[in-house]
Amino acid sequence: MKKKFILFLNGEYKKDDIEYYKNLLDGKTSVAVDGGYDFFIQAEVQPDYIIGDMDSIDKIEDSIPDDIAVFEFPKDKDLTDGHAALDFCMKEDFSSIEVVMPNIGEPDHFIGNILLLFHKDVKKKIREKREILFLSKNYEYRILDNSKLEILDAAGDSFSIMPISKSIMLFCEGTKYDVKNLKVDLGETRGLRNRIVTNEMMIKISGEAIFIRKLNSSN
Repeated sequence: MKKKFILFLNGEYKKDDIEYYKNLLDGKTSVAVDGGYDFFIQAEVQPDYIIGDMDSIDKIEDSIPDDIAVFEFPKDKDLTDGHAALDFCMKEDFSSIEVVMPNIGEPDHFIGNILLLFHKDVKKKIREKREILFLSKNYEYRILDNSKLEILDAAGDSFSIMPISKSIMLFCEGTKYDVKNLKVDLGETRGLRNRIVTNEMMIKISGEAIFIRKLNSSN
């Protein structure tokens, strides 16, 4: 059976959100990415793995239970902890990887994490119909790469589509602004702030784009 991974990145895990994130663990292999271990402390559960250079949890490193598998990387390395953890999971036979990023935090890390979706190794796995996405309680981030996305039971959610390739051709239905073969060039903002209005929404993209969905619970 293919594994389902869920990774928790370093960030601010608010007390009111812990139960929401805890419910996401069911049936998944959990990974604390360095300071993401703070979530597991608050949730009072153990991750299956801890991965990172440990610079965010070095003060409590000695208190980590012995039955948690820890993979420690050098502090001076070419990859971020998030990238290293994603690589670790992609070496397994998996069906999905969810990466929890609780807040935007430092903008360079946030943008760098989102752009990981366009790394050649990640895109290869997505083209193999394996799901890789970033999420928080309020948002979901995906890559659309010459692909179709269908979403059910999400009426009220809003979304934005931002080209990464030179241009995209966009088709969407079940939305406030349905479009057919709309060309959106890189840097244009016509793909921002649409809304899902039916229980079945479908998007098709020719080209590459970032898909950002604002979940109804945050509206």
